[in-house]
Amino acid sequence: MVKGWLAKARGLLGEPHDWCGDCLLCRQPSEEALLCSYCRMALRQEGRHCHGCAAPLPELVPLDRLLCGRCQRRPPPWQRLQVIGDYRAPWPVLVSRFKYSRQWQLAPVLAQLLSDHLDLGDPPEVLIPVPIHWWRRLQRGFNQAEELAREVGRCTGIPVDGSLLRRIRHTPQQSRLSAGTRRRNLRGAFAVRSHHYQHVALLDDVVTTGATAGQLARLLLNSGVARVEVWALCRTQRHLR
Repeated sequence: MVKGWLAKARGLLGEPHDWCGDCLLCRQPSEEALLCSYCRMALRQEGRHCHGCAAPLPELVPLDRLLCGRCQRRPPPWQRLQVIGDYRAPWPVLVSRFKYSRQWQLAPVLAQLLSDHLDLGDPPEVLIPVPIHWWRRLQRGFNQAEELAREVGRCTGIPVDGSLLRRIRHTPQQSRLSAGTRRRNLRGAFAVRSHHYQHVALLDDVVTTGATAGQLARLLLNSGVARVEVWALCRTQRHLR
């Protein structure tokens, strides 16, 4: 029923290729779907970045150095984090419109931006959207991570498994909690079914403290996965933990 309602909503909103108008961000005439080429470039994070937290690496750091000093001292549970950019203007506007204003037509555009930015030299076997509790899905109307994963899968050819992970316990919204409280809040919140995957990519919209991604990465590693990547549109500028 929910999927049918979403399909109907997409029909009313229109698909990106039907777009004809101004850029959603700068309001200037755009020949591209939803976002002009200037704003698309403004969203990207250039240069080399730490594989652990996606923080920029200084130019003088050797090319074989994959982790920043902090991630070398305290590596994250995942093997690599890839994002388009930091969670700063104009990302908050786009994420809010996509996640809370139900502008689903943004999903293909954001997914294409992420897919173009990814290093796919060693692609994962499967994309796994970060799950949300059924009550949160009912309130929001959809899971933004699933929407993104579906579109990224179309762009990259990587299959999506939306049933591998489940959120089995409803918890307060993470955005309202401190980093330590977030980690405690997530204990026992997720479950994983049996599988044979060895290399997977978790997909979400924004990575903040990394508490959710870390909890899921540990769960997947304990279930037999050998390599976990985390893909997201953006990350907060504070160092992830």
